[in-house]
Amino acid sequence: MENVNIEGIGNIETVKWLFSSVNCLRNDNCFLVVQNFDYMGSLDGSQGQITTANATIAGAKAGGVAGGIVGGLVGSAVSNAVNEAVQEFHSSLNDKQRIVFDTSFYGGYLVNIMADGVGIIPLSNGGKLTPSIKNFITDIANFIYFSNDEIESLKLEKLPLRFSTKKLALYLRGINNKTSPYWVCPSKHKLVPYQEENFKRLLNGEFVR
Repeated sequence: MENVNIEGIGNIETVKWLFSSVNCLRNDNCFLVVQNFDYMGSLDGSQGQITTANATIAGAKAGGVAGGIVGGLVGSAVSNAVNEAVQEFHSSLNDKQRIVFDTSFYGGYLVNIMADGVGIIPLSNGGKLTPSIKNFITDIANFIYFSNDEIESLKLEKLPLRFSTKKLALYLRGINNKTSPYWVCPSKHKLVPYQEENFKRLLNGEFVR
């Protein structure tokens, strides 16, 4: 399967074709592009490194060290303890869960929310250090699907000091600390024409679990 860049990701017909190719297209689909807030690039292979501002991953088990997280990085005094917490968290995940909690490769995700589950095509960041929709490229080979039985809840959540974006919170059953990937979901984007309509659908309660 050939991967596509933002020109394909922004084309609704191409998006339908992509999800159809992995048997994840239904009569009613809700396509959204989200950015991975926790993405920090490779940083010499960042799994287990402290490259996340998602406090619930590193918080309780590391004795409250999440208070030391600043801008996605951690002060040296607590870095070892937080590293251990993140390593423990990642080691508890299965292969599908590791993809949605990735911090080193995927700058975003192309999501299809359906009545029976959620299909997710990871989006690499084109080698850039900062996640940007304009640089996204699909990684169709690592497509994943979560059925409703695997999902605890799915909803839009508020983000501090942000009005035009929300967090698309996907809570999966069995995840430690009941955390979710930190996916920033813009209410609209000029390169993704279908984003605004589908954001409103989700905001109005469609597909929410």
